[in-house]
Amino acid sequence: MSDRDFEDILTYFNNFDSKKNGVLDYSEFARLISDIGFQIDEKELKKGFDKIDTDHNNEIDFEEFMAWWGEQQ
Repeated sequence: MSDRDFEDILTYFNNFDSKKNGVLDYSEFARLISDIGFQIDEKELKKGFDKIDTDHNNEIDFEEFMAWWGEQQ
C-alpha cells in the first residue's frame, strides 16, 4: 500500500469519526458501511462490527479498521 493510499484511508476513517476520538462507534460504523454502499440488515451489521472490533471494546480503532479494509481488497 502506498503512502497516498494509507492517507486516503485515514482521511476516510476520520470523516466518519464524528466525535474525533480516534475510533468508530457502532453508529459511526453504520454510516460508513452505508456510504460504501453495503446494504445489510441490522443483524449482519452488528455481526460485522463485532468481527472488526477484535479487542471487543465496542469501538473500532484505525488499526482494526485497516485490518478489515485489507481483507476487502
